[in-house]
Amino acid sequence: MKQNEMPIKAKLIIYIVVSVFLVLIVSTAVSITTVTAQQKELAYLQSVEMARDYANQFDGDMKANMAIAQTIAKTMEMYTTADREEVNNILKNVLETYPSLTGVYVGYEPNAFDGKDNEYINSPDHDSTGRFVPYWNTIQGEIGIEPLVNYDTQDYYQLPKITHEDIVTEPYFYQGIFMVSYDVPILKDDEFIGVAGVDVSLDYIDDVVSEIKAFDTGYAFVTGNTGILVSHPEYKEGIGTHTLYDFDIPEISSAAEDIKNGKGGSVETIDPVTGEEVIMFYEPVRTGNYSFVLVVPKEEMFAGVTKLRNSLVIISIISICFMGLVSYLIATSITSPIDEIVKNFRNIAQDAVDGKLDTRAKTNVEKDFKEIPIGLNMILDAVIAPIRESIRVTNALAKGELGARTELELKGEFKQLGDTLDNFADSLNNIIADSNSVLTAIQNNDFSRNVQIHGEGDFNILTYGIEETRNSLDLAIHEQKKAEKALRDSERKFRTLFESPNDAIYLTDMQGNILEVNEVACSRMGYSHDEFLSLTHMDIDASNRGKDFLKVLKELCKIKSNLLETVHMRKDGTIFPVELSSRMIKFDGYKAVITIARDISKRKQTEKELKKYADELKHSNELKEEMESIINNSPVIVFKWKTETDWPVEFVSDNITKLGYTVEDFTSNTIKYADIIHPDDSERTHLHISNYYMKKDAQLNYEYRIYTKSGDVRWVDERTFIRRDNYGRITLQGIILDVTERKKVEEALFQAENIRKKEIHHRVKNNLQVISSLLYLASDNFEEQDVIEAFMDSRNRVRSMALIHEELYQSKDMTSIDFSDYTEKLMNYLSRSCGSEKKDIKLVSKIEDVYLNVDTAVPLGMIINELVSNSLKHAFPGMKEGEISVELKVLKNDFLLKIKDNGIGISPDIDYRNTESLGLQLVTTLVDQIDGTIELNSIHGTEFIINFAERK
Repeated sequence: MKQNEMPIKAKLIIYIVVSVFLVLIVSTAVSITTVTAQQKELAYLQSVEMARDYANQFDGDMKANMAIAQTIAKTMEMYTTADREEVNNILKNVLETYPSLTGVYVGYEPNAFDGKDNEYINSPDHDSTGRFVPYWNTIQGEIGIEPLVNYDTQDYYQLPKITHEDIVTEPYFYQGIFMVSYDVPILKDDEFIGVAGVDVSLDYIDDVVSEIKAFDTGYAFVTGNTGILVSHPEYKEGIGTHTLYDFDIPEISSAAEDIKNGKGGSVETIDPVTGEEVIMFYEPVRTGNYSFVLVVPKEEMFAGVTKLRNSLVIISIISICFMGLVSYLIATSITSPIDEIVKNFRNIAQDAVDGKLDTRAKTNVEKDFKEIPIGLNMILDAVIAPIRESIRVTNALAKGELGARTELELKGEFKQLGDTLDNFADSLNNIIADSNSVLTAIQNNDFSRNVQIHGEGDFNILTYGIEETRNSLDLAIHEQKKAEKALRDSERKFRTLFESPNDAIYLTDMQGNILEVNEVACSRMGYSHDEFLSLTHMDIDASNRGKDFLKVLKELCKIKSNLLETVHMRKDGTIFPVELSSRMIKFDGYKAVITIARDISKRKQTEKELKKYADELKHSNELKEEMESIINNSPVIVFKWKTETDWPVEFVSDNITKLGYTVEDFTSNTIKYADIIHPDDSERTHLHISNYYMKKDAQLNYEYRIYTKSGDVRWVDERTFIRRDNYGRITLQGIILDVTERKKVEEALFQAENIRKKEIHHRVKNNLQVISSLLYLASDNFEEQDVIEAFMDSRNRVRSMALIHEELYQSKDMTSIDFSDYTEKLMNYLSRSCGSEKKDIKLVSKIEDVYLNVDTAVPLGMIINELVSNSLKHAFPGMKEGEISVELKVLKNDFLLKIKDNGIGISPDIDYRNTESLGLQLVTTLVDQIDGTIELNSIHGTEFIINFAERK
């Protein structure tokens, strides 16, 4: 209902009720908003304070646990006794004192506790390293001890070692217990020597947190720094295995990021466990990077706000109903007299509709409303006269009296009505006159005179029809002239086409008689124009001579392309292939056939050559397919590589599937050849190929390891041909052959050879030891000191060789020995054998980290044996102490050996190169054997300097 159609009584009631309703709504909304905000803030503060209290409580527990670990670390830093049993008793006592702990431990670096790790290897409560790493725990119920595990890799040991700071680990499972470790580094002089720590089961946190209730059904849980669930009253199966990110809810994932960064806060979300709308409050537990999370249902949190809001709404509804009743009483008292006036007006309007324009309104109404009927009567008197004048003029126009005009002097809108009638008569006169002029021009074949005056409405239909008729007649005359011009143009184009310089054109009737030809046909066939007009098409068609022209024409029409190949014969009898294209036309009012003949001699020759090439190509492809079949069924795989980074593959044979790959894996650049080479062989392979790049043509083969697609390692033998053209472009093509089985056989043979060599060296060493023992036993049969010393010298020489074979037996490659280790063992043996313990003779070994082959080590060991033995026996007579040093240095490709003592020195009368001493004779002979030189320096004691190179 429109507003002006609404009763006044209804308007009054609505205005009053709506005003009161708006006031009450605004005041109620303000009250609800204010109270809701206060209640929400109070509920938020209460929840945040609860979360913070519990977070602080757990933080206190963790600080207490960390304090125990710190106390153990400080105790160990000040501990100096280095008694493992005593420390174990301390750790056990701590575990008994604090039953809430699951485990107590210390872990030391190698030999950092007492330097005796070797003595405890695999002993009770120790592992294979012998390190002091006791772990006292109650995992099995009773207090027990075992060594720590995984301390070389896990955070509980490695993080304190790297950072020198206290740490609390992320929760983890160990032997079925979900726990956390508190670890403190043990430092001495700011150097890390170990770690002290305690383990605490997290089951007690889940028990405590599960009892927490917020409002009616709210609950709490605890997470780790990574979002892992440490406790949860409703989601027990997720503890220790799921994180907040696993719920896949954006708001919870955002909270997990805050927890990870040590921040507190709250989010509104859907509880993934209960499916309710909740608010999650989370507060960090600072000591261990944990977070306490309180989950409160939103409905319970704001229950008080909802109740207050409902009360205010009820009060507002009652107030609106009361004001509606008051509004109705006020409106009734105002609208009763107005209803009487409206009723009188309705009667006047009905009389006016019935044509009774003399009816007037009653004026006997209340004083406040009297002016209304008086004004209505004045309006009726002013309207009647203009209406009657308009009726007169309209009747005259309807009778065709177009000169009729308004005679009464009118005012205002009634004057506009009179002027409108006069204008209508003028327009009608003008339209009729203009249309008559156009029709007269059309009768005189003048179509350029258009309609200039268009009426409106139905008059426009009349003038538009006249204009459309004129335009249609004008267009018909124009199209007739255009068709005549197109006919002339078509005749000119036909003549131009007919005289085309490329193809011969023949015009024949339906019997095949030639009616017309172009100049190309005359010059190509050798006939004159007049001679052609006496021939038929069949006279020049060598392939269809004697056939019915109409039958040939029908066959041509059946061909989809409308092209027919045939042979034409020239006047001189020579023939040549042509391609015909024919179609029927109208010529001089009769059916005719126009045929275009194209000489296809060159095309036929080209087709012949192409067919020959296609046959050769087919044969080549058959050979290629046969070769590919041979390659794909062989054990070798063919490759062609690009000389680019990582060797992209340009071609690979189909039998690459033997390694699990497909051809597309390489040709699509998904995998490059370098990707499948074993990392340990990659650098060697790159270097191997690079060495051949500068050669113009080179062939190389080498072996290396590759990965199959399944990850297996295979040995391959690659044989590659490198070619460089005159422009410097390099191509790499070759084959690879799987030689894994051969490698396995070689490895087995190598291992067997190593075992055989070890056995030989072991037996040689044992035999030399037997000889040494026999020499020692034989010396007991003599009393002469010279004879006994001779036996002992021989025994020492045999022992020096036995030590060589012992070192070879223990070496990895069975070809070289650690000469530093060998020298120390030899000097220790000589010290005991020559009785140097009776004097304070210090033997010093200064041997660099050198490995020598057996051909060099045996004579060199015997030289050291002879010269050190001589010094022990002859350099210190009457002296209580002395020093003998053996020094070996590496000088580029040579070695420098110095054997020196600070004794009395060798007598100048003795020529060590020509002496009766067997020992010195043996020394000079052995020096020559290793192609060395020997010098003597006897300024301070005796020093032999030997320079030699390793024998190959």
